[in-house]
Amino acid sequence: MPSRISRTAPGTVNKIGFHNNRKFCAIVLSVIIGLIYSGSGNILAAQTQQFPQVFVLMANASSAEKFSQLQNFIKDRAGQVNHIFPHRALIAKVPNDTIAKLKTFSGVAELFTKSVDVAEFEHYDDEARQLIATWNAIAAPVNNNVMSESFDAHFGEEEHAFIAPDWPQSGEKEVSAASSVTPGYYQTSEYMIGSVAVGIVLVESNGAKDASTENWTNDEKQLVFNEIVTAMNWWSELEPRAHLSFVYEDHLTNPLPTSVEPITRPYSDQQFWIKDAMGALGYKSSSYFNLVRDYNNDMRDKHKTDWAFTIFVADSSNDSDNRFSDGYFAYAYLGGPFMVMTYGNNGYGPYYMDAVAAHEMGHIFLALDQYSGAGQTCDRRAGYLDIENQNSQYGSCASNTGSIMRGQISPFDAKLIDVYAAGQIGWKDSDNDNIFDPMDTDLPITIDSFSQTNNTVTLTGNTNIIAYPSPSRIGVTINTLTGVKYRFGTNPWQIASAIDGKFNGTAEKYYFSATINTPGQHTLQIAATDSAGNMSSNYATHSVIILDPIDGGLNTELYPLGQITVNDLSQIYGKAYHMQGGKVVNVEYRIDSGLWQPAVPSDGAFNSAYEDFRIDPNSIELDPGTYTIEARATDDQGNVEVNAASREVQVQEIKQYFIPIIIAR
Repeated sequence: MPSRISRTAPGTVNKIGFHNNRKFCAIVLSVIIGLIYSGSGNILAAQTQQFPQVFVLMANASSAEKFSQLQNFIKDRAGQVNHIFPHRALIAKVPNDTIAKLKTFSGVAELFTKSVDVAEFEHYDDEARQLIATWNAIAAPVNNNVMSESFDAHFGEEEHAFIAPDWPQSGEKEVSAASSVTPGYYQTSEYMIGSVAVGIVLVESNGAKDASTENWTNDEKQLVFNEIVTAMNWWSELEPRAHLSFVYEDHLTNPLPTSVEPITRPYSDQQFWIKDAMGALGYKSSSYFNLVRDYNNDMRDKHKTDWAFTIFVADSSNDSDNRFSDGYFAYAYLGGPFMVMTYGNNGYGPYYMDAVAAHEMGHIFLALDQYSGAGQTCDRRAGYLDIENQNSQYGSCASNTGSIMRGQISPFDAKLIDVYAAGQIGWKDSDNDNIFDPMDTDLPITIDSFSQTNNTVTLTGNTNIIAYPSPSRIGVTINTLTGVKYRFGTNPWQIASAIDGKFNGTAEKYYFSATINTPGQHTLQIAATDSAGNMSSNYATHSVIILDPIDGGLNTELYPLGQITVNDLSQIYGKAYHMQGGKVVNVEYRIDSGLWQPAVPSDGAFNSAYEDFRIDPNSIELDPGTYTIEARATDDQGNVEVNAASREVQVQEIKQYFIPIIIAR
C-alpha cells in the first residue's frame, strides 16, 4: 500500500470508544471523482441498493439457534445479511415490509435503521455497545477534522503484496486441491464472492523479550473494529451481485499476547509475534503460515463460510513513523492467509485504516497492486480468472482509471475499482447472465435407472457440479446443488427428490416417480439447479411411450394454437404416428364436429410410422370466432383413432387499412 501524507499525529485518538467518530471522507473530492468516472466504460461503480440497511441486536441470552433462525428469516424474504457478529448482532439489507417483522422476531432486542446515541444504551453490556458504535460508523460517518491536507502526494512504495512461502509450486498444484471441487486447505480466498470469515487479531506485547512500548486502549480497539468493518462494508456495497457476507471473530477486545514488540522489529519478524498469538489460541505448528491456515480453516468450518482470512494489527501509537523497523506498514499475501497493518499505517493514519484494509483485502482475493512503485507490469496475470494487470501505473497499460488497487484515499471515497482488478477478484460476467464467471458452473446430470409400469415411470440418477475452470489455479466452486426438476415435453417443471433427503452438496443422487395420463410419445427432460442460479445446460432425456387404452399406439397431436386469421389457417400443424410398428395412411380434421376433411401430408404422402401434416387453408371458410379443431389418423390395418386430438382456436377478422396516396403535380 503506498503511503500518504499524515493528517493526524500518533496518539491523537481520544474518546473514540462508544461515540460516532468517523472521517468526513472528503465529500467534495469524492463527488468530483465520482462525476469524472461515472461515465467510464471500464469502471465498476457502486450498485444501487434496493433495500435499506438495518442493524439487529440480539438479547444477551440469545442462543445460536435463534441467531441462525434470524439469518434464515432474512434470507427467505430476499434480504442479504452483510455482517455477522456471531450470536449477538448482524447488519443486513432487507425489504421495507420485513423491518417491522424483524422487530418482533424472537430474541431481537434492538433494531436500528439509522445511527443512534450509544449513551442511551448504557443498560447493555460492553459487547452490545461496541457493536452499536460500529454500526454508527457505517450508518453515519462524520467529520472528525483530519482531512485538512491534500491527497495528491504519492510516495513510490515498493511492492507490498507477497506470495506465501508455503503455497504449493506450480508442479505441486495437486497438493493444494481438495478431495472434491470444494475449496481445500490452501484455498481460503480464491475469489471475492460469497461468505467470508474474518479473524481480527490485535497483538499486545507483554515485555517478556522486548520492552513493551505500545499498549492498546479501549478507544483504539474500537476504532480498529470500526475501520475494518467499514472496509468490508465498502466491498459489499461496491458489488451486490457478489453477495458478500462477513462473519467476524473478535480477538481485538482482548488482544493476544506476544513476547516481542512488533512495531520495533522488521516485518520479517512477524513469525515471532504471529506464533505467539496463534499459540495463545491453541494452535501448534512449526510453520506460522500453517498456524494461520489452521485457524482460517477452523473459522471457515465453524461459521460455515466459503472463505476465511486473518487481519493482524500491530499497535504503533507511540511509534514515530507507524512503520515496522524495515519500513513496511501494510501488506498482504496474495490468496491469503493473512494481511498485516499497523495502527497508524505510515501517513494514512488510524482514521483511514478502512481504505488501507480495503486495498489489502483486494490482495487477499488475488488482486495485484497498480501503483507505479509496486513495479507490476501490465501483462502480469493474477486471480482465479488469470486476468492481466492492464490498469497498472507501471508501464503503458490499456487502462488508466482510478481504482482501489492503486492505493490513495480518493478511489476508496469514490468507490472505484477498474475492470482488471475486478476480474482478478472474480468479478467478471463473460456471458452476461448476471452470474460471475467463477460461479458459472456446469451441472451434468445422468439417468441411472428407468422403469415404466403402464403410465407410471420411476427413475433415479446422479448430478454434480463441475467448477468453472481456472487457467492457472485449481478449479473450485462454492456453489451447492439446490434441486433437480423434470418435465414431459413443454409441460411445467416438476420437483424431484434427493435420495439423501436434501440437495445441499456438490454431488447428489435423485429420484422421482411420475404418472402420465396423456397418450403419446413424450420426451422426458431432467435438469439440475445450483445455489448461484445455474441450470444444467444439457438435460438428461428419455423417451416415454404411453399407449392409448382404446387406440393403442396410433396417436395424433395438434401443435398449440392461438389467435389466427382466416388466411393463417395454414399455420395449423400437427403430427400423427404409430408407436407399435404400424404405418399412418391417412389424417383427417374437422371443425366444431363438422365433416371430416383430409389433412395435407408435409412430405407429400401418408405412408410411414411418423407423419407431419397441416390443414389446407383453401378447404374451409370460417367467420371470426372460437372453434374446436380435431384431428385423427388411420393406420395400415384400417384402425381409425377414436380419441382424436383436439385444440381450440380463435379466428380473428382480417383488418384492412387504407393508406391514401398523394401524387404531387
